[in-house]
Amino acid sequence: MNKILHIMSGSSIYNSKFINFLNCFFDNDRHKIVVIGSNNGSYDSNITFINKKKQVFELIELMKNSDKIIIHGLFSYHLVLLLFGQPKLLKKSYWVIWGGDLYYYKFRDKSFKSNIYEFIRRKVIKNIGHIVALVEGDYELAKKWYKTQAVYHEAFYPNTIIFENIDKTNNSIKNNKKIIQIGNSADPQNRHIEILDKLLRFGENDIEIVVPLSYGDRKWAKEVIENGKRLYGDKFRPLESFLPPEEYQKVLDSVDVAIFNHDRQQALGNILALLHLGKKVFIKNDITTWDFLNKKGLTVYSTYDIDKLSFEEFIFMDESLKEKNRQIIEKEFSEEKCVELWKNIFNS
Repeated sequence: MNKILHIMSGSSIYNSKFINFLNCFFDNDRHKIVVIGSNNGSYDSNITFINKKKQVFELIELMKNSDKIIIHGLFSYHLVLLLFGQPKLLKKSYWVIWGGDLYYYKFRDKSFKSNIYEFIRRKVIKNIGHIVALVEGDYELAKKWYKTQAVYHEAFYPNTIIFENIDKTNNSIKNNKKIIQIGNSADPQNRHIEILDKLLRFGENDIEIVVPLSYGDRKWAKEVIENGKRLYGDKFRPLESFLPPEEYQKVLDSVDVAIFNHDRQQALGNILALLHLGKKVFIKNDITTWDFLNKKGLTVYSTYDIDKLSFEEFIFMDESLKEKNRQIIEKEFSEEKCVELWKNIFNS
């Protein structure tokens, strides 16, 4: 039986969800989980934590003794250095692209130190054996930017939003207020302020603007809140505290229109949940997410077109398109599909 080592960085709701997914659907004896960082109580006790320099040798031994190494997000500086120094491990390594780890190439702060680090990353990524991504366009960017010949595998994480929990909500009890969500985090790449300015001409309508800002850049979050309150007053509602998944699901269910103005693939979990709920979603039409969703047959709208729309056009979406989106999500992103794709990777 092949032994599979999973390496994760820090604590994350996505990591926790994936660990539960592994425990539920796969043989625990076959999978070993290592987290680079300290145990803050987010994980179970059957996980190995690497947070001291002397433990690096323990990690190297685990990697050497594994048949597959699955790297959940290439974020750890120390892991990148380790892989650079142990190139023989790369052919059996699978890099699960999260987004920011790929787009570091494009959006990093340029400096002598970051240039050296990017040189090391380039060597690692070029020689890695496998890349796992839901959006094939991200794999294509990795090939373009890093000249990698890695084998592509399609897979996605189990969604932190449980569609069934928010399905079939009775929206008829809502008043006529239209709720608009902007972004999914306090990451400046959400470009919140640009959208706040675009929507200002709709400000006289009965709207509420909801902006999730519970994690990310706190300085940016403060700037977004200041601008939102200045432009929209009581119609602006920032979500500054982290919400449990059940509460965040209720927020998504209340939304009428969502705008994700990211310059890169991001917020797919939010986008898929909203599309399943029949919400109108705007994203940029020049990022990999746009091509991915369109190839799946899903209907989304371009943020670049918002300036051309009346308020009625902005909020309207044909019911048949909503239902089509729902059916595609249920088919393409079900739990069964998630299990099937990861099983293909584990058994290949």
